[in-house]
Amino acid sequence: MGFLDKLLRRDTGDDDGEVVLSPFSPESVRPYLSDLIEALSALTEAMDSEGAPLSNPGWRGRLHDLREAHGGLRMLARRTNFTKEDLYEELTCVRPLYRGDPPKDFAHLAPLNDRVVEAIESVHRAAAS
Repeated sequence: MGFLDKLLRRDTGDDDGEVVLSPFSPESVRPYLSDLIEALSALTEAMDSEGAPLSNPGWRGRLHDLREAHGGLRMLARRTNFTKEDLYEELTCVRPLYRGDPPKDFAHLAPLNDRVVEAIESVHRAAAS
């Protein structure tokens, strides 16, 4: 039943009913979460290496974002129990450098970025099953 139907007291009969949550086990996700944390760590270390364009504010911003995501995932992984919603809230903060073909400025980071993308997808698959 929509908001306006409730407001106007119309009964359309299309109430979705009770929401059923699927079972979630944090333990089934932990190995994949650890892989993602390691992949993010390797990528941020490579981005912060000598010769990195740290004078570029965009580069520094992406590095900061990835470090923040890394920290959030580490804090989540340390918790004894967490929900699927907690996991997805942290996963939404993880943005790889790019998807698809690497831009020329990021070509040297392609293997590390691919590892991050694969790890993100693995966590999503593990959480869905």
